[in-house]
Amino acid sequence: MVIRHIKRFFESQKKKFAELRKDKDQQKSFRETEEMRKAEELKREADRLAQLKQYQTAIEEYNKALEFYPYKGTEQELFKSAAEFLFKCNYNIAACYSYLDSFDEAISHFDRALKVEAAEDENKVRALMGKGSTFYRKKLFVEGRYKAGAYRISMDADWEVSDKKLEEYKKEDQKKGYVKLAHECFSSAAELDRSQVDAWYSKGHMEVLMNRIKDAVQSFDNVINSNKSYENKENLALFDEIKREKGIQIKASELMERDTEPNFRTKTGHLVKTRAEMEIANFLFDNSLLFQYNTAATWADKDNFRASFYVPKLDLYIDHHPYDYLKEYQKVMKTKLKEYDKHKKKHIYISSEDEKNIEESIKLKMKPYIVL
Repeated sequence: MVIRHIKRFFESQKKKFAELRKDKDQQKSFRETEEMRKAEELKREADRLAQLKQYQTAIEEYNKALEFYPYKGTEQELFKSAAEFLFKCNYNIAACYSYLDSFDEAISHFDRALKVEAAEDENKVRALMGKGSTFYRKKLFVEGRYKAGAYRISMDADWEVSDKKLEEYKKEDQKKGYVKLAHECFSSAAELDRSQVDAWYSKGHMEVLMNRIKDAVQSFDNVINSNKSYENKENLALFDEIKREKGIQIKASELMERDTEPNFRTKTGHLVKTRAEMEIANFLFDNSLLFQYNTAATWADKDNFRASFYVPKLDLYIDHHPYDYLKEYQKVMKTKLKEYDKHKKKHIYISSEDEKNIEESIKLKMKPYIVL
């Protein structure tokens, strides 16, 4: 009898505890549902503000959304919707800071987005691309070359970096290398999704800047093999050279209007605009011929008449004409050659055909002036 009462007591207690636990779970579930609903509302408002370019206010709303959201972790076991919410909030905060040109804060929040392990690879690629672009933009800022381009998001905002901060950026760049850090991000994005042509293009761009030409050629090959009509956003001469080698036509108007940044470093330390110019410069150096690069010819009738190279020892001008196969370019080329002839100046030029064996072509064309 006593045993029966004891058994009933424990059963009733067990039932009671089960009901309490159920009530608690329901309350927790309700609370989480309410918190999630509120967080989603805040995120929607933040998205709206970001679209209206109210970036600072949008950042505040995204942070509120993250505070309300019941799941804070970055663990692998996060369910899909929670991982997506945490990723998007942090990614969007990073994007807002990016629009505000707040580089460090943007990179910090791209990192937070990347720490959400359960985020989809597609989202991780976006964050890596954003982080890499921000590092490169810091590099442009440090060099005073911060301008519109593939890595720049233009907006109307007042933002200035103090001289002290700028010095910090310069020291950080010297120590870590912003281009190297950007390259690491783009490389990771390309490895994560090997069909991501933007990642391969940006990776190749950084490799050009680091004078890793063989690697850049491979990266650009991956871009062009995937998309033959891919836009050369940064007007990279090497990218167009590879397209030409593959028999892909390039619009003459794009080539004629190009103002290519010198990115190829020669043995003498000069920065030149194309791979062929680098090879010409290295050939001259190897043969103990001092030269001037992109030198202005004051004797010419045309304003701003420049030669690719001038060799004082030989009083010889050398030009590189990579697009001589284009009719529009041929007109410019002929005008330049006439100018040399008119003023009786010694000159040679390297054509697109000569690039196939550039060293032998230079030797042959310089034969009237020097034995090499």
